[in-house]
Formats: sequence, C-alpha cells, structure tokens
Amino acid sequence: MAEDSKNSNLINLDKDKAIDLISAALQGGALKLPFAASFPDRIIKTKEGEFFKPYLRKENVTLKEVVDGKVMDQFVIPARADGLYLLSLLAVLMEGISKDALADLGLTASGK
Repeated sequence: MAEDSKNSNLINLDKDKAIDLISAALQGGALKLPFAASFPDRIIKTKEGEFFKPYLRKENVTLKEVVDGKVMDQFVIPARADGLYLLSLLAVLMEGISKDALADLGLTASGK
C-alpha cells in the first residue's frame, strides 16, 4: 500500500539525485538559503552605534560585538535554520509530493 502511494507522487528522487539537484541549484544560484541570506541584511541595516536586535536573546548587543564574533550564537541560529530547510527539501524530493499536495501549493501561491 505504501508503495502505491509513493508511486503516485509527482516528485520522487533517490537520495543521490536529490542531493545532486540541491547542490546544483545552490551552486547555480537558483536556490538561496533563506536565513543566511537575511542575516547579513540585518547586520547591514543596523547603523553604527545602534543596537543589533539578536535572535533569541533578551539583551541587545552592539553591532561591533556581532561583527567581532563575540556573540557567535547569532551566526549559528540562521545556519541551523538553513540546515533544517535543506533537510526538509531533501525529504520532500525523496518522499515525493502528491498531486493533491501540489495542487494545494499552487492554490496557496496564487492566493486563492
């Protein structure tokens, strides 16, 4: 039964092909790491002398502390989030997407 549902999925790659696809998309610029991409923007938008609003911390830190690496956890959080993003993408490519799920994604993307 599980085999039938797996075969009915529209996307269904083996692990090596899925990894190759993700690697090629990253190298070609078609796939961006969303959290790593947004983190430098947050640093750039913080002006000299302003406090940087950190992830998961109550206290603010200065921009210099972030750039100097004194709060390394601020770099780890987006990296871990991107890692989870990539693992989720890998799982979807390997497990597949059903026609119904794909249709739901299309409706969500179109705003209907």
